Amino acid sequence: MSRLRIQQLQWNGAIAVIMVCLMMAGSTIAFSLSDYIHYKRGVTEFKRFDAALRAAATISKERGPANSLMGASEEQQPQFAAALKASRGDTDVDIAKIETIFRTEIDASPEMSSAFMAVKAQLEAGRKAVDAVAAIPRDERSGTQIAEAIQTMSRAADRAQDYRDVAGRLIIAQAPQTGAEVMLTSMAGTLRERAGRLGSYVVMMLASQGQARSHYRAEFDNELNRLFEVNALLKTYAPSTLHSQAIAQLLDQVTVNYFAGSLPYAQQVAFELNGGNPPTAGEFTQKYVPGMKSTETLRELIEETALTSLEESQQKALRAMLISALLAVTAISVVAGLAYALRRSLFQPMLAAIRQIDDIAAGDLSEPEAMPHAGREVREMFLRLNILREQQRFKRHLEMERKSMTEELKRLSQTDALTGLLNRRALSEAVEELLAAPRSGFRGFGIVMFDIDHFKSINDRYGHAVGDVVLQRTAQILSPCLRPGDLFARYGGEEFIIILGDATEAVAQATAERLRAALAHAVISEEHGLRATASFGVGWRAECALGAWEELAGVADRRLYQAKRSGRNMVYSSDMPETAAAVSTVGTSRRSAGGPDAA
Repeated sequence: MSRLRIQQLQWNGAIAVIMVCLMMAGSTIAFSLSDYIHYKRGVTEFKRFDAALRAAATISKERGPANSLMGASEEQQPQFAAALKASRGDTDVDIAKIETIFRTEIDASPEMSSAFMAVKAQLEAGRKAVDAVAAIPRDERSGTQIAEAIQTMSRAADRAQDYRDVAGRLIIAQAPQTGAEVMLTSMAGTLRERAGRLGSYVVMMLASQGQARSHYRAEFDNELNRLFEVNALLKTYAPSTLHSQAIAQLLDQVTVNYFAGSLPYAQQVAFELNGGNPPTAGEFTQKYVPGMKSTETLRELIEETALTSLEESQQKALRAMLISALLAVTAISVVAGLAYALRRSLFQPMLAAIRQIDDIAAGDLSEPEAMPHAGREVREMFLRLNILREQQRFKRHLEMERKSMTEELKRLSQTDALTGLLNRRALSEAVEELLAAPRSGFRGFGIVMFDIDHFKSINDRYGHAVGDVVLQRTAQILSPCLRPGDLFARYGGEEFIIILGDATEAVAQATAERLRAALAHAVISEEHGLRATASFGVGWRAECALGAWEELAGVADRRLYQAKRSGRNMVYSSDMPETAAAVSTVGTSRRSAGGPDAA
């Protein structure tokens, strides 16, 4: 009787194990199927986003033949007119494609509809402007007309990028697993657009004179800085995120072809406009555009690699589902055979196997105790369980890596790439949170704005690389001088802003003076013996409404320029006459160790 009970218990145990295996297999298969569907949707959505990327790229590329046509001689007109016609045809095809692909969203979403209509309207306006200039005889075209037409086409490219970004947010919302790929491909498209825009600014400088040329030169310099930032981000994250050596190699090729080829040529033309024999717009475009092709190839390769990565993840999920099903069938067969054939070597190990399966289902992936009395077949089953456990560990590891990557990308979007400080968007969000928080015992709201003195002279004398070092060292020197709760951000160019969320007016003034002194006494560059000073403006209010802090920032900015006009390297905290309002001054005859223009 006892023997029958044991045998029945063994069979019951075997049946129980088989049921648990089925449940576990079903759960694993369900997870794998969910991953497969998850990545399949990601592939579909990314392909839709790819259409928006391509449309933005073709609109950007249309500027090249348009610029050439407007700057061409009478003999060159037919050649460039044909090239522009072909480019417009490509653009129209891509716009029609995104209209078809996103028709549902355009009809349902006011944001998508508005963004798409803005693209079409601005592109039409840009083409009309280009055609109007091209219809004027070459000798009668003014630089202002050409520049306005180029800017109109640039605005069309801006609207195309706006639409791309709206589409990107939509795709990420519907398929979050595509987030990294969408951001990287967007950055690649932005790199191509920035490069094209630099060329357009040179064409506008070639067509302009006087103040207008100086304005376009300043825009050229600003665009150049943004181009370097995007290129640095791509070099840092694209190869490692997409696991592609080909992307790394092509980034090196972009450096050779564009950053060491076309870009220096554009800079040379921009710098030497007032002397020598500058090229025509058509000649410049013909020499500048070939070096840009590597940026377009880079964008296409990143799109292709991102799509391939998503498709590989989809196939991995499918294989995992099939493997899980195969493992489940194998495990059940082994358990059924051992339950029929074995006694002592099966009963106790099977109970242990049940416990292990329960642990895996509950998320406990720790190593189980060894079963010395298990037979060879049962040990094979434990091996399968170990494989399944390792798969679960690997899956958990991938989820943690994805979460870490998302957090890192979020951090990068909130900080200034050069100094590591908050950028303006992150600063606005932080200030809104600060002002919205309860403020018991609040002492006042202060803003300190400062600007590096003679920064342009530093760039002109030592080069932009040293100028970047000055900005970085300024952030490094002054950050330790602030309280933990103070907000420190780069406000633009060589201008910085500090938010003192709970401070008296005296504390705000003292903080500005302490920062001024710390910077003035610090050595920026040992190699060049360079020091730097800054001019400070302070604004303070006992209370500050949620929407009024930017007004107070304007007050601080105005006082900063009072300090500039009064001799620099001083702090202004009121709008009193300049001789009375400065909290601290340093004689204008004083010079830093870096020379007369170093600070």
